[in-house]
Amino acid sequence: MDVNILITEPAIGLAITLMATLGVMLGRRLGALMGRRAELLGGVMLIGIGATILFDHLGIW
Repeated sequence: MDVNILITEPAIGLAITLMATLGVMLGRRLGALMGRRAELLGGVMLIGIGATILFDHLGIW
């Protein structure tokens, strides 16, 4: 793969910084609007993702 690392590395860093910043800003606004329900929904989603990964690795699913 012939890729110029001096261009690729800053592009990836910029994309990650932008996505993380937007995620924090969106989370702050949604958290203020939805409050406790948003935390509960996020927790349920994380448990679901973890269970899916566990079942996949155990060959159950």
